[in-house]
Amino acid sequence: MIEATADGKSFSSIGLGLKKHNIPVLPPTKDNSLEIAERDGELDFGSTYGARIIPLECVIMADDTTLDYHRRVAQVAALFNAKKGDIVFTFSDLPGRRYIGRYAGTLDIEKILWDGELTIPIKMGEHPFPESEENIKEVTITQSPQTVSVTSVGDERASPVIVLTNIGENDIRNFRITNEYLIE
Repeated sequence: MIEATADGKSFSSIGLGLKKHNIPVLPPTKDNSLEIAERDGELDFGSTYGARIIPLECVIMADDTTLDYHRRVAQVAALFNAKKGDIVFTFSDLPGRRYIGRYAGTLDIEKILWDGELTIPIKMGEHPFPESEENIKEVTITQSPQTVSVTSVGDERASPVIVLTNIGENDIRNFRITNEYLIE
């Protein structure tokens, strides 16, 4: 079984085992094109990525009582409640990555004695790419110019968010921030 968490809660703590997850390499594309009457072909405005759906193939493991089985099902339903909105998922076989999505679909459970098998569909809508864990580093700038490194192991290049706070009483003049990527 793969260790996983949803909203900071481990699957195993509610008797849920993750057998496998099928994370597509890329989200599906949405083509932006327009066909014009009486004209061959189409105008192509490029494409963007759509929502990524991740099916989580799980098993509910209950003690040998119907009461425990129904309690576990209720815990699974509460954890994946769509009204919560987006939640953070982590998987032990994908360390350092966070997947943000919400439950979107149906929870059909195939009951086998005291256990149940189900596939939980997770939709990564607004954030179709995983995020890397943040490496926060506070630096006091003591000279000019000074370079500060920002570490990211995410799949998609993104600019870091930098917040500068002047805690002194003097105005800072001639200040410049640049963001340059080194291609290795």
